[in-house]
Amino acid sequence: MRLIRRKVTWRSVLTRVVVYGALYLAACGYLAYQYVHPSRQRIIKPNWVTEVNVPGEKGDIPTWSSPRLAAKHGKPIVFVLAHGYGGTRESWTDIMSALPKLGFECVAPSMPGQDASPDQSVGFGYPEARTVTDTVKWVRTRYPKPPKIVLLGVSMGGAACWLASEEDPTVDAVVTEGAYARFDETMTHWLDRTFPGGSIYLRPMIWMASVMAHVNPSDIVPVNSAAKWRKPALVIQGGSDTLITMSHAVRLSKAAHCPLWVVPNAEHAQCYEVAKTEYLKKLAEIANRL
Repeated sequence: MRLIRRKVTWRSVLTRVVVYGALYLAACGYLAYQYVHPSRQRIIKPNWVTEVNVPGEKGDIPTWSSPRLAAKHGKPIVFVLAHGYGGTRESWTDIMSALPKLGFECVAPSMPGQDASPDQSVGFGYPEARTVTDTVKWVRTRYPKPPKIVLLGVSMGGAACWLASEEDPTVDAVVTEGAYARFDETMTHWLDRTFPGGSIYLRPMIWMASVMAHVNPSDIVPVNSAAKWRKPALVIQGGSDTLITMSHAVRLSKAAHCPLWVVPNAEHAQCYEVAKTEYLKKLAEIANRL
């Protein structure tokens, strides 16, 4: 009788281990999928921007352009804008309104896995960089002579701009805000910030997300690209940014040998909202240097 009870007990324990283990892996898989496939937000296009399609590797990239650029006219300095994770082209509305008034044109593509991009998943760096370089190529087709091009990216879009600067070193300037120097550090910090200790007990989620996105987090190192950059650049960092910490901005600015502008009291990706006038002044200064 005791032997039978013992067998039943061990079988029960084993069953629970298997069930809880399966639930744990399912939860990690769900979180990984959500991380790689963030919800797409509905956006409203301002009536003063032009919707264009930029040829990309996986299909046309829905893009907003300042009207004169789309009509093959305008100033020969163009800002290519790359939004971050969880963002959309709509986040550039104010800047896209302000830059043409300062004499510059601008273009904002949908980033992979977000907005209206044909890419089904976020790439955390290199697919975003390809979107930036594809947009640069399109911009150059709008002019009889090559224009000066400034890459401007926020957060993951900023990291993509550094990677793109290495893929296409013929661009003329790079400005990034809240960009990460290394993605593996950022992913670990994000997990621990969202789920205390998550980088340890949610390790399978990292593996699954890496497989889904076809990336190795440790291979995405924008600071290495910044170290190869020898043209005008500016690194912007929010003084109260706890998502992408100050150490990333310091490393990027040192690698690129460029100034670091810290905006006091600005949280992640909020520097423009906190210091609009100074922000636009900084953009104009770096563009006019070209």
